[in-house]
Amino acid sequence: MSRRQAVRRIRAAAGPALFAILAGCGGDFDALPREAISGKVTLDGKPLARGRIDFEPSSGSQATASAGEVKEGSFSIRRMDGPVPGAYKVSITSAAPTAERPPGTLPGDTPPPPKEPIPARYNAKTTLAAKVTQGGPNIFTFDLTSP
Repeated sequence: MSRRQAVRRIRAAAGPALFAILAGCGGDFDALPREAISGKVTLDGKPLARGRIDFEPSSGSQATASAGEVKEGSFSIRRMDGPVPGAYKVSITSAAPTAERPPGTLPGDTPPPPKEPIPARYNAKTTLAAKVTQGGPNIFTFDLTSP
């Protein structure tokens, strides 16, 4: 076999393998027109130490759900994980797991759910909303207050 024939065989065998490898890179990517979003969350005028923020499509919206972590009053959701333009209900939670067991519980018992310090009007019964626009900037500020 000549050197030229050997090179052709190697290229022919490597082509499909290279395509498979490249196709596997970016498997998390989709063709949706997602947007990066970011912003601030305060509770009673102070940055929310930690929590979670969820963007759920408003009823009738063709939008996509998205969520991120709140740290020291800030959140940021990168474009590849972000929502598409549209109207959203926003919910914010901040329940920290409790290390203490309530009196009368035994090791192995399921602990009670942690107490949510943020009022239900901002999560379970949210009244918060946001409109994500194409090309942004999609920067939101949520000033929450305790009852």
